[in-house]
Amino acid sequence: MNIRIVILPLKVLADGSHKLRIAVSHNSQTRYIPTRFTVPSLKNLKNGNVVGVPNAQYINLQLRTRMNDFYKACDELEDIDYYTCAQLVNMLTKRSGQKTDLKTVEQISEDMLANRQHAWSKSTIAGFKQGIRRFIEHFGKDFVLVTLTHENVLEFHKYLEKQGYSQTSVGMRMDSLKRLVKYAIRHDYVKYRVYPFLDYKSVKSAKRDIALSLELLRKMRDMPLTDKWEIYARDLFMLSFYLCGMNLADILRLDLTQDYVSFIRQKTFKRRDANDVTEFTIQPEARAILNKYLTPEGKLQFNGFTTERSIQHINADHLKKLRPKLGYEKLIFYSARKTFTQLANELMIKDSVIEYCIGDAPLPSNRALYFYVRGNKRMADKAIRRVFDAVASDKSMEQLISELEA
Repeated sequence: MNIRIVILPLKVLADGSHKLRIAVSHNSQTRYIPTRFTVPSLKNLKNGNVVGVPNAQYINLQLRTRMNDFYKACDELEDIDYYTCAQLVNMLTKRSGQKTDLKTVEQISEDMLANRQHAWSKSTIAGFKQGIRRFIEHFGKDFVLVTLTHENVLEFHKYLEKQGYSQTSVGMRMDSLKRLVKYAIRHDYVKYRVYPFLDYKSVKSAKRDIALSLELLRKMRDMPLTDKWEIYARDLFMLSFYLCGMNLADILRLDLTQDYVSFIRQKTFKRRDANDVTEFTIQPEARAILNKYLTPEGKLQFNGFTTERSIQHINADHLKKLRPKLGYEKLIFYSARKTFTQLANELMIKDSVIEYCIGDAPLPSNRALYFYVRGNKRMADKAIRRVFDAVASDKSMEQLISELEA
């Protein structure tokens, strides 16, 4: 039997690189065991050793360790000559137990996505991928997660800052790595003598103060506009507000021809119970806007546009044009959701009812109570009317609060 490291010239990867393989020759046959390592060129393998790449020493060490495990497993086999080459390779890989085939950050992240994507939203998946991609960009795709140290964590943090990411983005990228480490520990991929994130202070995302005050919301509602695209953008914003801050994806998928809505928020439905539904009556303020744009088939249509992508285009291009007219540079579509939540809170509506209205899962601190107390349509309708009646009045927030406290 003979074991050696080889490259198969005809098995070129899509990016032009070559995967290193362990060739096992036995009884005039050869079988190949792929490894996790790749090299840019055929010239990077000489006499069974990797050369000309930054981590060549590490790769050679890992490959030699793997080959030694194979030789050790082979020594433990009896009557080796009776095995075919394929049978021998199968026995060797089983006996070696893949103990030294340490998994890379990329490999474990792929495993994690395969196991968790059913419970994650598209945005969560995208954010996780982005964080891992930045790590691999800096440390290389062959970085083995078990070798991660506290110094690596700090180095990655500094790298992200040097790339010009905002505080929020740095925090999100670091959280992706931290999430991966915890997953790897739970699934016994890694064991650390010192936890890499020990004493690392997570970057807190900067809170976006993008809610409109009661006065600004009224100004937004009543602002005289002549450009049809700006009118569309304003009406979309107010519709979202009057649907308790509902996002565009849910607005476009729900049947808004009925007197009420019943839904699980699309962004969080993967981690919600099937019975955890939000229901509330479509109020007259929302119906007035819907009547302007609903087609007979129940589709929202703005100048012929009906798809989410095209309507998002209206928001992206024209809502921002309202900022100078409103005198509020932070205005975005998400401000509608923030505004409804903030006004409801100022009007002393219970947190659990607000959470129900906007279709959010309760916070962990409320979880125990959540098992016993649930929001319902009657509670939501009452709370929603309190908010909308406040907006419809000409009273200040201070006057409204004084009336509630009286």
